[in-house]
Amino acid sequence: MSSQGRTPLLLLTLSIAAVGIQALMLSPLLTDIAAGLGTQAKEIGFAASAYGVGVATAALLAAPQLGRWPKRGAIRIAFALLAVSLFLCAFAWDWRVLAGAQLVAGLASGVIIPATYALTGDIAPPERRSQDLGKVLFGWSIAMVAGVPLAAVLSAFVGWRGTFLIVGLVAAAMPFAGSLLPRGSAQATAERVRYMDVLRLPGAWTGYLATFAYMIAFYQTYTFIGDHVRQTHGAGAWLGGTISLAYGVGFGLGVIFDKWIDRKGPVRMLPLGLALVGVNYLVLPFAAERIVSVALWPFFWGLANHFCMTTLVSYMNTLSPRLRGTIMGLFSFTTYVSLGTAGAVYGPVYQAHGFFAVAFASAATVAVAAVIALKRSLASPA
Repeated sequence: MSSQGRTPLLLLTLSIAAVGIQALMLSPLLTDIAAGLGTQAKEIGFAASAYGVGVATAALLAAPQLGRWPKRGAIRIAFALLAVSLFLCAFAWDWRVLAGAQLVAGLASGVIIPATYALTGDIAPPERRSQDLGKVLFGWSIAMVAGVPLAAVLSAFVGWRGTFLIVGLVAAAMPFAGSLLPRGSAQATAERVRYMDVLRLPGAWTGYLATFAYMIAFYQTYTFIGDHVRQTHGAGAWLGGTISLAYGVGFGLGVIFDKWIDRKGPVRMLPLGLALVGVNYLVLPFAAERIVSVALWPFFWGLANHFCMTTLVSYMNTLSPRLRGTIMGLFSFTTYVSLGTAGAVYGPVYQAHGFFAVAFASAATVAVAAVIALKRSLASPA
């Protein structure tokens, strides 16, 4: 690939990394933010929830328009809005102001994420689509591996407000860097698209059901595994950080499978990806019983999740090039509905029955999705 071809992919990867870092950094800063605003952790938790609401709302409302908007322009404008929201976070004088700023950050991210996926699908050759999407998804690995440690280090030197300012400056640079991105498919931006236009596509319901199952299974286990292992082993926050690091490294190295996904096709590979993730959730609670295994097993969890996530995004991108922007908008909406549902539904399950119940419920959820995807795969022409 020429340097001209690599530059857009690098910028799209950095776009996902920038969104991921600002989304993940609230967690390590939570205690300091609460102290700085003279409030409690639960109020800062509301701010984090506001971000998720913003992403889901923007993804849903923008989905019909993403097929009409120039994707490069949408990404650049959304990053400018994200920068403003992060600057507002830095100067917040009350937790409600912080929550409002996080809502705006979520609205901006809800445009950036699907537009980035859709633009990648536009510019990637069909024979390399999964490989190029895998490279862009590597941005999430960068965010997970670097985001939490970077936020912690920065806050130690410049405080939580300074950390928001620095990340805001990164977001402010992205609209200028975005001028180097291609515009995307002209055909895909020509007409208004309705939700039902997408949902009537062959395989669309399978894709969204698989997305919901994959995402809710991930979020419900990832949310509670840190608390579970700390209580089980009496360990400090370092163990949760080790799990995140191992998972992020595994997710990043999962790019080794992307060429194989291209060769076999995402329709054929989706049932396998879901099955691998399901097996992981059967093993995970047993691995969590020992410190060494719980520190190492998330590496394989990350590998499986990268394989499944790349297959999912590639599958959705191939449903219809003309409707790709709207398809990916609904994909992001489904993702963040899953995030909200996971905490609300499985919090009481974890409280009453423990982590084994949560992990096994995750395995059952993706198993159902795998069967549906397999049925779709067998019905599709070879």
